[in-house]
Amino acid sequence: MRITLFYPPRPGGSGTNLVPPIGLLYLGAVLEKAGHQVVLLDFSQMEKDGEDLISDVVASNPEILLLSAFTSDVFLLKPVVSTLRKALPRTKLWLGGPHASCVAEKAFLDFPQVDAIFIGEAEESVLEALEFPERAPDGVIYKGKDMSSTHPRQVLDLSLLPIPAWHLAPPEKYRGLPNGVVLKRLPYAPILTTRGCPYRCTFCAGFRVTGRKIRHRPLDQVWEEIELLVREYGVAEIHIEDDNFTFDKDYAKEFCEIAIRKNLPVLFSTPNGVRLDALDHELLTLMKKAGWYVVHCGIESGSDRILKKIKKATTTAEIKKSIDLIHSHKLPVAAYFILGLPGETKKDIEETIEFSRSSRVEWAQFACFLPIPGSPDGDEFLKNNEMVSTGWEAFHNTECPAPPEHLTAKDLKRFQRKAFMRFYLRPGPIFRTTALLFHKDTFLRIVKRGFAYLFSGSSS
Repeated sequence: MRITLFYPPRPGGSGTNLVPPIGLLYLGAVLEKAGHQVVLLDFSQMEKDGEDLISDVVASNPEILLLSAFTSDVFLLKPVVSTLRKALPRTKLWLGGPHASCVAEKAFLDFPQVDAIFIGEAEESVLEALEFPERAPDGVIYKGKDMSSTHPRQVLDLSLLPIPAWHLAPPEKYRGLPNGVVLKRLPYAPILTTRGCPYRCTFCAGFRVTGRKIRHRPLDQVWEEIELLVREYGVAEIHIEDDNFTFDKDYAKEFCEIAIRKNLPVLFSTPNGVRLDALDHELLTLMKKAGWYVVHCGIESGSDRILKKIKKATTTAEIKKSIDLIHSHKLPVAAYFILGLPGETKKDIEETIEFSRSSRVEWAQFACFLPIPGSPDGDEFLKNNEMVSTGWEAFHNTECPAPPEHLTAKDLKRFQRKAFMRFYLRPGPIFRTTALLFHKDTFLRIVKRGFAYLFSGSSS
């Protein structure tokens, strides 16, 4: 069959992350292996919208159009899907990705035009839906049918998956900012070595897509992919996008040992963050030798009260100890913080801002809390606050759609500006950030993203 994979324009425009859609590349590889004709239209880097976008999709002549979307994509994607339904009346429209997995059948409220919704990891369920259209595979919700018994699908044996179809999205086309912003070399490429997350952080819904159980790709397959990326596409930096790359220390250490032996001309990073409590001297020594030049981590809050409330399973004292450990290996730290978590007070936010400075991390990202559907905190907020009716318009990380009690969106945006200013308007951070501006595309995107965070967003 002719299948078009559709990745939407990013809601933040050119100031947002532009990363090859690794999930669709896995799906493309699985479909091609099964004999289907696959086209990937990644509008996040094509800079097309309106009639041009519709024309490109129609020209691909799909029998099935499979769309992937984050919740932040919904507002821009709703009118597109409506127009595509009219332009392609005989094409099946299928929806997957994080938003579908997080809201399940409720995605039909956002996209009544789609015929099916795929929840969890879709590589196996899509193949089954194609091969047995009269059945209802687990992980698939068909429009108009009672699918209350279906469950998010996970691929239990990752060794069965082929290497992602990188020819559909050559890394050299992605010249903008990656996840985590910190970047040394271009081109870069994201890879996955594991899937799943057993942790219970209340603000996160990642488990809705990849489940709780950690599963590993065989390292020989991982390195086959890395060598392909370096040899065929000239990739100079590999970004491991796992939720928990360091969860299994032995696996992470073996990965690094192989990297040291192979000695490829490539650097490594884990921009999705690692658990600080999963690091030790041996692992950090190996990571440094293997080519890591920065360690990303999700700190989230500088308030012990809030860390406990969001079930982060750590304390500020333990976090500082881990940061010192990383620094002892002469590796800088890039940290993620969330402002406005449920239950936070002005005092808690001030503690987070101060902690970002006193912890001596080299880079910091301050996002306002997003009520991600499917997460405990997100679902609690959405029970009493309607975002579906507004098309998720305010659901973006430059907005502040869900300020905690006793704070307004305007208050929270002011704290976000204060956090960035207090952290970066110091000699050290200014120097380090300037060092990132080695390429004109990166420079422009950092400037645009800075303006998006500091000067866009809520005014009420």
